[in-house]
Amino acid sequence: MQLKNRITIVFSFALSMALACTEAKSPASEAVERAKLVEPTLTSTAPVKATEPAPEERLEQEIPDIAAPMPVEDTRAFEPELGASAGLTIQRLVTATGVDQREPVAPSACFGQHDARIYAFVEASNESHEEETLTVHFIGPEGQVSGGIELRITAAAPRWRTWAFTEHAKDPGLWRVEIRSSEGTLLGALPFEVDPDC
Repeated sequence: MQLKNRITIVFSFALSMALACTEAKSPASEAVERAKLVEPTLTSTAPVKATEPAPEERLEQEIPDIAAPMPVEDTRAFEPELGASAGLTIQRLVTATGVDQREPVAPSACFGQHDARIYAFVEASNESHEEETLTVHFIGPEGQVSGGIELRITAAAPRWRTWAFTEHAKDPGLWRVEIRSSEGTLLGALPFEVDPDC
């Protein structure tokens, strides 16, 4: 009998503990409520951009005035002759009044006698493992030659930009810039005009 009483007492005690644990819930603390995460509010000091116009407004803005005269572009333009030799390829040849940030400024095919310099801008690639040298000449309408400027193209260069210029292209007429390899092979040529009206 004692064993039965002991089992009953232990069982009763365990049951009362289980009920006490499940029924007892601690009340929510105000500190916990205050510590809950709040979504941040993002602010900016950048100026507010104007809203994009409605599609109807955009459409009206994009329609050009048909009655307005269109500007006439200078039709004088020449296509360069570009070539390659022994892994060296001329990819671009442009005449311009200057070079800025390794790009031609005001590319043109016509220059005035007032232009201080005429640039021959060259973009080349060199697949060989040796440095290559190009020679640039400016040839005038009477066959006069200015230049003889050497440009070095680094070995294994997929894109190399460089330039030469002349200050002696003052005679009116059709000029020509020529780029030759160190062996004398013509790799690039581009005509340009010197005209007092340009």
